[in-house]
Amino acid sequence: MMHLLHNARGMRVAIDAHDASVRAWWAPDRYGRLADVLGAAPPAAPASTGWRCAPPDDGHLLMHLAHDGLSVRLAYRLDDDGSLHLDCAATADTLSRFALAAPLFNLQGGRAAVGDHVLRLAADRYRPWPDGHSCSAPLDVAGSAFDFRQPAPLATRLAWPALVHLPGFRHDFYWTGSGQLREAARVADPASGRVLRFSSTQDSCHLYSDARCFSLLAQGVQLQPGQVMRFSLAYRLGVQDIDAFDISEPVSMMSNK
Repeated sequence: MMHLLHNARGMRVAIDAHDASVRAWWAPDRYGRLADVLGAAPPAAPASTGWRCAPPDDGHLLMHLAHDGLSVRLAYRLDDDGSLHLDCAATADTLSRFALAAPLFNLQGGRAAVGDHVLRLAADRYRPWPDGHSCSAPLDVAGSAFDFRQPAPLATRLAWPALVHLPGFRHDFYWTGSGQLREAARVADPASGRVLRFSSTQDSCHLYSDARCFSLLAQGVQLQPGQVMRFSLAYRLGVQDIDAFDISEPVSMMSNK
């Protein structure tokens, strides 16, 4: 079963009632043409199932999960400016780990390649996963293919010698957080003009990409018994002239054909 959220711009977002994941998002391009800019959920970190919720009300959806001592309250809100807000509060009776499923985006819609999607990511450190170890200390992004503090196309960075053997990004990125909701990443598609802005109260995210889609995923949280954990995310979809994005590396539109 899917729950639909609507806004005044004609956007529609479908939320899966079974696992609380975002399954579809219809959004306009620079010419006002609507397309679903989501694919399937990524293979890593499957979402928890068994959610309960009431029908959506005026762009709001409240969901609850109670399973094996873990209790989660998740609120979705779709605003008229194209922002999908996620506010999460979790607590546990026993040591527990909780993670949300990340929406997989293709800003062109359909099955076009995402190599020309241009990423800006305000992270100064990264973890060399999957080649490194999850317990290794984050590394400085300066001078590496992982430095997206200036915008660059995904395919351009994946052509670097250090990454050319990988099918895409599967890496954790870190920045200095304040606990406030702030924009951490922005992705632009030159073909459609769609732009996705990702904001988080956390100080890290996981970047996943393959040939046809990408995601910016909130880090999973580990809860000690009795601990309450709260975090908020926002995905904002809009349109923008690609010339205003200050791209520092060349974009080849042909890779999207």
